[in-house]
Amino acid sequence: MSEIPWEKLGVPHELRESVSPGAPLASRQAAARGQLPATSDMRLILLYVCAATGDAALRDTAIATLRAFPDLAGALSPRTHNKVIEFVAEFRPEPAVDALLRHHRSLNDRTAMMLAERADAVGAEAMCDDHERLMITPTVLVALYTNPRSPQVAVDRAIAFLRMEHALPDLPPTRDAAPRPRAAASPARPAPAAFDLDAEIEAALSGKQSPGLAARQSLEMFSLADAPADKSLAGFQFNFSSDDEFSMDLLSDGVGEAPPELRLSIEKKIAAMPPGKKIKLAYLGNKETRSILLRDRNKQVALAVVKSGRMTDNEAFSAAGNRNLGMDVLREIAANREFMRKYPVKVALVNNPRTPPSVAVPIVSQLQKRDLEQLSRNRNVSSVLFTMALKLMKQKAVSRD
Repeated sequence: MSEIPWEKLGVPHELRESVSPGAPLASRQAAARGQLPATSDMRLILLYVCAATGDAALRDTAIATLRAFPDLAGALSPRTHNKVIEFVAEFRPEPAVDALLRHHRSLNDRTAMMLAERADAVGAEAMCDDHERLMITPTVLVALYTNPRSPQVAVDRAIAFLRMEHALPDLPPTRDAAPRPRAAASPARPAPAAFDLDAEIEAALSGKQSPGLAARQSLEMFSLADAPADKSLAGFQFNFSSDDEFSMDLLSDGVGEAPPELRLSIEKKIAAMPPGKKIKLAYLGNKETRSILLRDRNKQVALAVVKSGRMTDNEAFSAAGNRNLGMDVLREIAANREFMRKYPVKVALVNNPRTPPSVAVPIVSQLQKRDLEQLSRNRNVSSVLFTMALKLMKQKAVSRD
């Protein structure tokens, strides 16, 4: 059992004392029932802590609670730990839940593969078109390729993309010869429509077999005491290990600018990473890491930095005026409503020659007089922009007269 990463999970100190392995059993049982006073996202995390650190009875209780968890959409956030996401995917194999999870940036490789294997046509096409996920886990294409519900045209697009990125995995000779995915071979895995939570908890606490297991063998429910031998749990591990662990110098923000030797070390580490790992890091990294990844030659890596939600306003302002960034990255900045509420970001974008005119033109009419004057003299931008700025200045001068 690996050490509980409380900080990464985001569990506050007062709750750690209630669910840690040394906590009173009654407190841990309350957490496994979802009864501790906490937000929905924290209650979900505590369920996994109980399942990962408790005995079979506590695990059964936590999973019973997960199967009846009322608001998974509200409980999932961009910061949700990838083992918690895998926990949900493993024990709530429902189409609506899969739709919530498939584009979550915290998916580990196993979860992505599991979702691809059991996806319906709509979900499979969405995963085929998710370039970030394909870069992070190229082998997810194998699962989509062997999934008979995956539309051929969508699979072909995914193959073309990964071939262009030099990341295409080995595929079976033909789709017809490919084995059916696990989800198709086990259509009875979805959670039952009606579930008696009280009965499950009572049975778990008394050490008896789950009533759901006895009554619904066809649903492949199971006793976690025998988990290793159960095929439905194959590959799942109740621990906190991650397939995207990064060193703390890539994750922790220091005070002030990083010293040159540290920045050089970070640059070397990032340069040695494949694009998929860089994309993962973009969603977790610190300021120094983001500044390096933002300039990466791979467009998907740079875009991930903007999409991560971790960029500060100052970082957005600096990026908006950076003439070395690609047009797609500047377009993504302009598409972010939070960034575009900041007037300096608008000014930086409209004066950046790399900003596509389709993005810059609508911003011009929002500029103040002094910034219109500056833009009208900026011959580095498109003539459409400085001509438009000059015209607006004249219109405002006439209106004042």
